[in-house]
Amino acid sequence: MAGELIDQRGDHEALAVSRFLDQFKNAAKLKALAASYAAQIQDLEDAAFEVILERVLDNAVGAQLTVIGKIVQQPRTTADDAEFKTAIRARIAINLSHGTPEDLIKVAGLILTGGERFEIREEPPAQIRITVLDPITITPELAQDLLDSADAGGVRLLLNYTSTITDARKFTFSDALGSPTTGAGFGSTVGAPSPLGYFASVED
Repeated sequence: MAGELIDQRGDHEALAVSRFLDQFKNAAKLKALAASYAAQIQDLEDAAFEVILERVLDNAVGAQLTVIGKIVQQPRTTADDAEFKTAIRARIAINLSHGTPEDLIKVAGLILTGGERFEIREEPPAQIRITVLDPITITPELAQDLLDSADAGGVRLLLNYTSTITDARKFTFSDALGSPTTGAGFGSTVGAPSPLGYFASVED
């Protein structure tokens, strides 16, 4: 079928020798010559497949993945290869989309690789709200950027989600004054000065 990758062979030397006519079956020097050429062919094929397979999205890592991202115009904003592969797959779908609700659903499905359930609701006159019903596993800012690119021009997209960060980490105060590495939050006006500043007030 067109577009499918050919099978890689690893037996060029044995194949070359096996194809000799009966009258040359015992010609050791001729077989050695053929094997030497076949070995070069094997090296060339192995090198070619290494390049090809590294450019396949499922196999690519690191710099190879960054190159694929550039090809489909998806900048690397994460050091996580798995998350970047998700972004690339979504970007490919975005490049082929027309901004229809069906296209948006497809892109959302590609982004939410953790199997998160989601709802898409149109809010006239020109707004779409996507609500992720389960804790989101992809970086929310990346999801927002990709979904924004997938919706139709002139349509505002709102993403509602729940973070996977536990409630205890979302808003905390530190009792370790003067040590930014041992606490998470704001310092206190009691005791040693805090290099992180002080919590003053909250406006609702």
